[in-house]
Amino acid sequence: MIVFILTFVALLCISAPIIVALGGCSLVYALLSGGMPITTLVQTVFGGLATFPLLAIPLFMLAGNLMNTGGITQDLVRFARLLLGHIRGGLGHATILACAIFAAISGAAVATAVAIGVVMIPAMTKAGYDEDVAGALTCTASCMGPIIPPSIPFIIYGVTANVSIGGLFLGGVFPGLLLGGALMVYMYVVAVKRDYPRDRRAPLKEVVVATFKAVPALFMPFLILGGILSGMFTPTEAAGVAVVYSLIVGLFLYRRLNLKNLPGVFLKAGLESGMVMMLIAMSEPFAWIVAVDQIPQLLIDWISTLTTSPYLILLFVNILLLLIGIPMETAPALVIVTPVLAPLAAHLGIDPVHMGVVICLNLVLGLITPPVGAVLFAVCGVTGMSLDRLGRAVWAPFAVSLAVLAVITYVPWLSTFLPGVFMGR
Repeated sequence: MIVFILTFVALLCISAPIIVALGGCSLVYALLSGGMPITTLVQTVFGGLATFPLLAIPLFMLAGNLMNTGGITQDLVRFARLLLGHIRGGLGHATILACAIFAAISGAAVATAVAIGVVMIPAMTKAGYDEDVAGALTCTASCMGPIIPPSIPFIIYGVTANVSIGGLFLGGVFPGLLLGGALMVYMYVVAVKRDYPRDRRAPLKEVVVATFKAVPALFMPFLILGGILSGMFTPTEAAGVAVVYSLIVGLFLYRRLNLKNLPGVFLKAGLESGMVMMLIAMSEPFAWIVAVDQIPQLLIDWISTLTTSPYLILLFVNILLLLIGIPMETAPALVIVTPVLAPLAAHLGIDPVHMGVVICLNLVLGLITPPVGAVLFAVCGVTGMSLDRLGRAVWAPFAVSLAVLAVITYVPWLSTFLPGVFMGR
């Protein structure tokens, strides 16, 4: 086991891809232990992918790409701006609302940051907002992507920890809305302090027209959650329905999808899905070895010698996950920590949905933590802003997000209420 851990760390230190690190340390363990045949290792890899719920990942990624290419972003931004632009800091509020809606379609933080940032950051800058404030707000608001359903991290956690994906989707609703509301309060305070301008109040007719154009996009989250809660389809089948719906909307309503750009959409979604699925496949033998050598039980025993308070343990878990999220992206971090932390949560009596929301939000915040946050790099690429400048500006909204994380951690009702109401958990 020591060689297994050292091999994993060494491969990461020489900048080996996380897929290589996961598979490499598992191979070394199999060769040295003699109790795990190579054929078993290969079967474990392929067996990890032979899971019906995992089919939702490529399907939701395809649906998000179809909706984005189909022209949803402009209509969403216009709807959000007309609805909230007249409030102090209205363009910032519109950015947060647009990120929340787009997040409920794409389920990914980086995609949300790029799609909304490329439109809203120049608009905010042109209106008189500081560019670093606009960029930092977009970065943080995009973190609602993996929290508001549908969510790719929730699917990965649900499959790895054997937790209801529908329950996780519902568990993320209130935390996602709380994060959005807290960011709006932050934006209002900043706008008043810096005297940012606001748009004129739009006539009711313009708002109605913009809402009508945005209805196809706004309906998609209700279609997904409504279908799951009504029992019409499973989360995986909901992903398939989302793809068909996105295709119809892009081809016949927005009319920006066509036979020429469809191959590019399929290729992009396929590449993104392939990376995630390979990661999950290589994580399976890693998780099997962790379970066989009882690492979760060893961790539980060690923590029990320090404290038995669930509150202190959750604090330690939060700190650990925030540190892990700095150098590592959400998906690989999830497949590494879930086999260890899920049994710990069960031992402490922590609701698995609540623990899943806490873990996912922690790791998602790592995407905006300097110096290696993927969302930071994406926004820098969109705006041309230096990473140093954006990194300094993001700390204020990041602190707001940490406060929200603390509330979600110690008020489990926020994550467990909706699953309890709709799924009887």
